[in-house]
Amino acid sequence: MTGRLTNVDPALRHGWHPVARSSGITDAPVGVRLLGEHWVLARLEGRLTAFADRCPHRLAPLSAGRVDGGELVCGYHGWRFAASGECTAVPALGPGVPAPRRARAVAPWGVAERHGLVWLAPEEPCSDIVELPEADEPGFDSAWLPTTRTRACAGLLADNFLDAAHLPFVHAATIGAGEGAVVGPYRVQADGAGFVVRLEQEVANPEDPGVAAGLRPLVQRRVSTYVYRPPFMLRLRLDYPAAGMTNTILFCLQPEDVDATAVYTRIMRDDLGGDPVRLAEAARFEQAVLDEDLALQEQFTLDGLPLHTAGGLDGGLAPGLDGGLGGGLSPGGGAAPEEVSIRADAAGVALRRVLAALVVRSAAARLRPAADIRHRSRPVRADPGSTM
Repeated sequence: MTGRLTNVDPALRHGWHPVARSSGITDAPVGVRLLGEHWVLARLEGRLTAFADRCPHRLAPLSAGRVDGGELVCGYHGWRFAASGECTAVPALGPGVPAPRRARAVAPWGVAERHGLVWLAPEEPCSDIVELPEADEPGFDSAWLPTTRTRACAGLLADNFLDAAHLPFVHAATIGAGEGAVVGPYRVQADGAGFVVRLEQEVANPEDPGVAAGLRPLVQRRVSTYVYRPPFMLRLRLDYPAAGMTNTILFCLQPEDVDATAVYTRIMRDDLGGDPVRLAEAARFEQAVLDEDLALQEQFTLDGLPLHTAGGLDGGLAPGLDGGLGGGLSPGGGAAPEEVSIRADAAGVALRRVLAALVVRSAAARLRPAADIRHRSRPVRADPGSTM
């Protein structure tokens, strides 16, 4: 298959996506965007809830309402909704009159809180939420970078995060200083629905106090372990054996709309000794690295991440599918891949294969019920037990 994965591809509905920081959801409803759709988050009856951001009455945004007595109240006509989505009161009908049966707030497949983020899955997800074991390890200090919004697409940002060859060119003023351009061979190992990448490089480590003290050189051996979970959840653990320090970065992306992506970055360090000043300095340094990436990524003219799997995937494409697969998968300009990949791009190629597989499975699942109907005398429903 060939094509580009845009921020609004229907296949992405089958994934957990970060949509807010947990600390930002308090006692008022909050509207968020995901895959071109609007959702509302609220804490009702002591738990986090999410609904499509429209009242079933006149489709007013529920995020413009309020929380009262553990219920979400529409700001337009005062309809009230419980955490289950049930409409409990319609003021215009009078006290005690039940709401119409179809008067329910529409919930996603799931909403959850983990690692300080609110996660939303519109439909059954293809993967669990990425793990963050450092959160339970003693000695790690943690800080969030400000949530960043960019016009770069989520697929390209995930690819950039996994890319080991761009450091000396994009990050010459930060982590790429003094780094060689050659990327040695490394392995990409399948892991759950995603994969793990481990590689060793000689890189600059300006945050090591031993460098300034003249105890260690600026360029040191770094062991990098990338963990990827589809669609856009990534964790990077950086171990510097010489300095005895570990830096972990949680990097998760919210594809808000065609030309909008929110970036959530959390850093965890075990070498700061609880010093808030050093932690703030580490966060500023990581923000500078992110800004360098975004400055280039926002200059891309691509509307999505190019996808290609030579010879198809799992026996090839499902019958009748082509490069236009997925609705949000835009044409890539022919059967040949748009890009030329080399050995150093192994992680990026793996990313494209995982996402291509997700697109193919999603499209096949959407087409399967229609195909079944053509061969039966009565309508059929999709198997509710099927998984992505």
